[in-house]
Amino acid sequence: MSTPPANPANPNEPENGKPGPDAPQPGQQPPAAPQYGQNAPQYGQQQYGQNAPQFGQQPYGQAPQQYGQSPYAQYPSEQPQGAAAGGVPKMVNNAFWMIVAAGVLYVISMLIAIPALNDPAMRSQFEDQMRASGADVDFESIKPVIIGMMVVIGLIGAGLYALVAFNVRKGKNWARILGTVLAALSIFSLFPLSIGTISALLGIAAIVMLYLPASAPYFQKQQPFGGPYSQPGNPYGR
Repeated sequence: MSTPPANPANPNEPENGKPGPDAPQPGQQPPAAPQYGQNAPQYGQQQYGQNAPQFGQQPYGQAPQQYGQSPYAQYPSEQPQGAAAGGVPKMVNNAFWMIVAAGVLYVISMLIAIPALNDPAMRSQFEDQMRASGADVDFESIKPVIIGMMVVIGLIGAGLYALVAFNVRKGKNWARILGTVLAALSIFSLFPLSIGTISALLGIAAIVMLYLPASAPYFQKQQPFGGPYSQPGNPYGR
C-alpha cells in the first residue's frame, strides 16, 4: 500500500505539542486575513497611513511655483515704474495730457489769428509789402486764400499733436522722436509772446519728461520680431 502524502506543516499549529513561532499567544486574536475587495496600498502611499507628496507639490512646505514665472529677478526696465491705469507710467500719462493741452492751445491761437486779419494795421502792412514787391494784389481778394491756408495749417498741426500724444501713451518710440523734432521746431514760435508761446512751452516740457528715468524704460520694450529669447520675462537673450 502507498503512503498518503503528508500535508505541509502549518507554522501556527503545534509541533510535537509545542506552539510554532508565529502562533498567537494566549489571549491574542490571530491576524485577520485581508477581505475580498480590499486593495493593497496604492503607489506613492507610505506605510503607517502616511501619504507621499502628490505630483506638483513642493516638499518641506514650499509653495508651488506657477508655470511661466521666471525664477530670476526682473530687470529694472520690466518692473512697474509708478504705472497708472493700463500700465502707463504716471509721468508718461502726464506728458500725454500736456501734449493734448498744447494742441488745444495751438488750435485756439490759430482761431484767434483769423479775426486779426481785419486789423487795419495788419492790412496796411500787407499792402505795403505787396507794393514793395511790385505785385498788384488787393488784400480783400487774397484774404480768403490766407484764411484757407491758416485753417489747413491749424488742422495739420492739431493732427500732429494728436498723433504724437496718443502713440506716446502707447509707448511708441517713433512718436517720441517725432515729438522731439516738432518741439525743436516750435522754439521759433516762442516770440512774440502769445497763446502759441504757452503751447510751445507745454509741448517742449512734455517731450523732456518722456526722456526722464521714470518714463524712458517705457519706450524700450522688446519688439515682437526680436525673437523668442528677447521677450520680456525671459532671463536669457538680453
